[in-house]
Amino acid sequence: MKRINGNGTYRFVLILGAKVNGTSPSRALRHRIDVAADYAKAHPTVELIATGGQGPDEGMAEALVIERELMARGIEPHRIHVEATSTSTIENFQHSRPFWEGETGLTIVTNDFHVPRARLIAKLYFQLESDALYAPTPPLAKGRYVIREVLAYVKLLVRYLFKDKN
Repeated sequence: MKRINGNGTYRFVLILGAKVNGTSPSRALRHRIDVAADYAKAHPTVELIATGGQGPDEGMAEALVIERELMARGIEPHRIHVEATSTSTIENFQHSRPFWEGETGLTIVTNDFHVPRARLIAKLYFQLESDALYAPTPPLAKGRYVIREVLAYVKLLVRYLFKDKN
């Protein structure tokens, strides 16, 4: 999928959740929050959708951490929507659908390694056009994330091939 950077085309910005350490964002999530906040300041009409539930080893839902950190960076609360129940990238889209329902596209915020799969999910499952904000991946974690991403592609392919057969 061709790299397309967000440019203010879409009304909604979907910020995909990532690991929370206690109640603090991991480095990967902090990078996502930083690029989303900068983008929101540059495009004052966009609305942000913070996504991500709370894992058993997290002290707070990922979406709530994103919301808190965006507000700390000066983003107005009325521009932030919260979806705090999802546990996967597909669920990030499914559970936040009420916010973006009727739109033809979204800007997706995630780490650079994850953007192609997130955009593919948007297209295959939700018939959405998309562009993206490519947050950097912490160098020490990149190898682990790339391996995990390859496995996620396999799971996505299998799930997509059998989705209408249930």
